[in-house]
This record gives sequence, structure tokens and C-alpha cells, in this order.
Amino acid sequence: MPGAKVFIDSNVILYGRDAGGAEKTVKANDWLRAATAAGAAQANLQVLNEVTHVMLRKRNDLSPQAIFESIDQIAYLGQSPVSDVTVRLARIVREQTSYSWWDCLLLASAIELGCTHFLSEDLQDGQTIEGPTSKGLTIIDPFAHTPEQILVSP
Repeated sequence: MPGAKVFIDSNVILYGRDAGGAEKTVKANDWLRAATAAGAAQANLQVLNEVTHVMLRKRNDLSPQAIFESIDQIAYLGQSPVSDVTVRLARIVREQTSYSWWDCLLLASAIELGCTHFLSEDLQDGQTIEGPTSKGLTIIDPFAHTPEQILVSP
């Protein structure tokens, strides 16, 4: 869809950084490349910090410096912090969805950034979250849809 903006959850980035090369790694990287090429990829500091935290715990094959460099390479996705506005919006999202607080903060951030889609395998595929000033944020499971289905108008 023209003008789509896609907020990329940490799980998608982590699959893309997986050393195993499994099918999900390939699909996650397809999404990251396509969304970036379309100028549609978005994230925030919470996502970058979550990815850093998990990689530092689980990627024993990489030095901390290599992990930090890897995170620096995806910093273009966005470095907006969680603000008091984000927190207030996350409360509204929580009332609508009952998702975890951390997921609500990410969804609120995506709404704040004007995203149309939220790319995550952890939430309900196809669900639309209504923001007070947005037309809605649709959750997309990256392993159930191709980038072309979302980023390109039929």
C-alpha cells in the first residue's frame, strides 16, 4: 500500500540477526530489506535496546563490540525515545487490547510515528489498533505475509 509505514518489532530484527539461517531468518531479512528500500521501516529506542539486551545474552559467538556495531547498523530505523505522550497512549492501547505493557508501549510509539502497520509475530495478525488521531495500526505477522502484500498496492 502506498505510503505504508511499518514499525518493526524486536523479534523480527532478532530473527534477521539469527546465525542459524533458518526460514524465519530469510523472511525477516526480506521484510527488513523491502521496508527499508521502500522508506517504510520504523522502530524506536526501546526496540534497539531490546535487541541489544537479547543479543548480549544469547549471541555468545559475537563480542559485545560486534553486537553494538550491529545495533548501530540498524539505528536508521529510528531512535525516538518513549515519552510521557507515549505512556499515555500506551495506557489507551492497554485498555483496548490487554497486551503486555512493553508491547503497548511499542504499539503506542508506532501510532505516534504515524505507522500504518506493526510487524511482529508475537501479536494478533490482522488486528487493528485505533489511536486517538490515527486511522489505525494493523498488526502483521511477517511470517504469514510477504512484504509485497503490504508495501505494494494490488
